[in-house]
Amino acid sequence: MGFKRLFGVGDTGDAIEVDTHILGPALPGGELRGEVLLRGGRRDTYIDYVDLHVHVRCTDHDGRQSTYEVDTHSAEPGRLTLRKGEERRLTFSQRLPWETPPSELGGRALGVALSVRSRITRGDGDDGIDVDEDLLHVSALPLHETLLDLFAEEGYLCDAAEVVEGDVPGTEQRLGIIQTFLLTGHVPGPHRPDALEVTFQTNAVGAMVHVRRAAPDERYWEDKPPARRFPAAHHEVGTVDWRPQVREMLSSPAWPADR
Repeated sequence: MGFKRLFGVGDTGDAIEVDTHILGPALPGGELRGEVLLRGGRRDTYIDYVDLHVHVRCTDHDGRQSTYEVDTHSAEPGRLTLRKGEERRLTFSQRLPWETPPSELGGRALGVALSVRSRITRGDGDDGIDVDEDLLHVSALPLHETLLDLFAEEGYLCDAAEVVEGDVPGTEQRLGIIQTFLLTGHVPGPHRPDALEVTFQTNAVGAMVHVRRAAPDERYWEDKPPARRFPAAHHEVGTVDWRPQVREMLSSPAWPADR
């Protein structure tokens, strides 16, 4: 990305410079690793800590584009004095939440925008200054890819994904967002919806897979058509055949009509 000059820490011309690097793509529930490079200005600068804030673009309850904070990480070491002209390298490594929405499926972008914002705080009473922002690539888990491949075998291809504020009623959720994978049907047939929405509620064990007729104009979970669901575990990838469950999701009787 290149160094960004940080105005507001020291006088203009004395400002330190910051460059954040994310080391490789991440996975939901996996390690987010990287480093923050600091370059001192023309005088010593005390830094209390450097935080990394993970954000995702989403649609809020009013239908507007918004930014949701997924997680916060801290770079090490903290509480340091950056000497005049000195270059320092801070590192960070911490697990992302399992509910972090993937932005890529099989190396293909899904239209989900994630980023990491670096914020420097200098001490008590300082709210911090956002100094750098980098795109974050999060790959779908093997469980996600396996199940979406099975839907593709049945003629439903994943075109994109979207993230909205909200929660699935009656379930445990850490984050207040829902990611929906949008699948378009390419094999016509009786009782087959033209398009599907698939939602993975992912945790350390696996995922509850929710499947419903697509209703892209409805934002709230309760306003969408009823969903069918089945569980799948991470350790079952490669050993369990979920084709019967996927076909059951698509089978007669006819899908519930849109509300």
